[in-house]
Amino acid sequence: MRFENQLRHAVRILDTYQGEMPLHAWLKDYFRLNRQMGSRDRKLLSALVYGYYRLGHAVRELSAEERCLAGLFFTSDQPNELLAYFNAEYNTRVGLPLADKVAFFQTQASGAGFRVTDVFPWKDQLSADIDHTAFCLSFLRQPDLFLRIRPGHEDPVRKKLDQAVFIPPFTLRLPNGTRVEDVLTPDREVVVQDYSSQRIAEFLRLSPAPQFFWDACAASGGKSILTYDLYPNLDITVSDIRQTILVNLRRRFAVAGIKKYHAFVVDLVRDYPPDAAANADLVIADVPCTGSGTWARTPEDLWFFDPAKIGQYADRQQRIVAHIAPRLAPGACLVYSTCSVFKKENEDMDAFIRDNFGLRKDRMENIKGYDLRGDTLFAARYVRDQR
Repeated sequence: MRFENQLRHAVRILDTYQGEMPLHAWLKDYFRLNRQMGSRDRKLLSALVYGYYRLGHAVRELSAEERCLAGLFFTSDQPNELLAYFNAEYNTRVGLPLADKVAFFQTQASGAGFRVTDVFPWKDQLSADIDHTAFCLSFLRQPDLFLRIRPGHEDPVRKKLDQAVFIPPFTLRLPNGTRVEDVLTPDREVVVQDYSSQRIAEFLRLSPAPQFFWDACAASGGKSILTYDLYPNLDITVSDIRQTILVNLRRRFAVAGIKKYHAFVVDLVRDYPPDAAANADLVIADVPCTGSGTWARTPEDLWFFDPAKIGQYADRQQRIVAHIAPRLAPGACLVYSTCSVFKKENEDMDAFIRDNFGLRKDRMENIKGYDLRGDTLFAARYVRDQR
């Protein structure tokens, strides 16, 4: 009866939640209002609900109960009592490789119509370099947690997290849910940052070293901290659309030890930045986007996504770049990046940038994280002629 109640409760949550806010935040509020649930119940209900969304747009004809159980089967690595109660065959196979789980699920009545490529149905809008099947499979596993070790903290951090997988030159990989804050100070010793985001460093490395850096869409400041760690003597300027964003960034910078920087509020969709930004010789525009390359972390976004938003974001991205590009100094570098897998936000934007602003493309890449249980990003670097 306990397991049946838990599954019914998960379905009730799915009936109530409508994607109005991030699922993790919604569940946090929900559990706050239902304090009778213990930590075990909260963890299991979260796994069932997230499992439902991890199937994306595949087997939509299944009942919510069947989707929850199938999702829990795919995302579990160890047997558990609830799976054993409802489907013993699922439970005995949770430790199989993902491909074997898919093959087994397709032999079951509930999975007979399952096609991996239905999980993410917009193949025709993907960047050409993205492996559609591999990307779809990534939704059936929980992504890992990645940390970037900050300069000077390599040895103590690795000793404290000796169970983590080290990826040179500065990345640690851990199971999602690892309580890093119990042993480390985030932003001082390490930065919680996906591996693909850390690889943006490859686009920021310049010779000679830049003197003035502008993070045009700074958000929480992760890429600014990354750039600071590459160039500690850099003159840093950050901007974003709301003052509250910059207030939160200020707190994070304080922990990170970044004391000397400039900040301003600007809506780059509508306005040009102030003249002070014109002196930057390195600019990063990590523009607002669909976030589709990160949906394995937030699978509810995959479920509720309206494809019409792709064009809406692309229009905003064009407007942002159109307000940044004229402010680039001769010889300056612009790094354009998204956490999207859609061609319209990536390669089509590359063509727009090259065709309209006289910028020379120096490097471009779809930074694929789906085989590493990480995010998938796009980045391109452009140089303004010295003339």
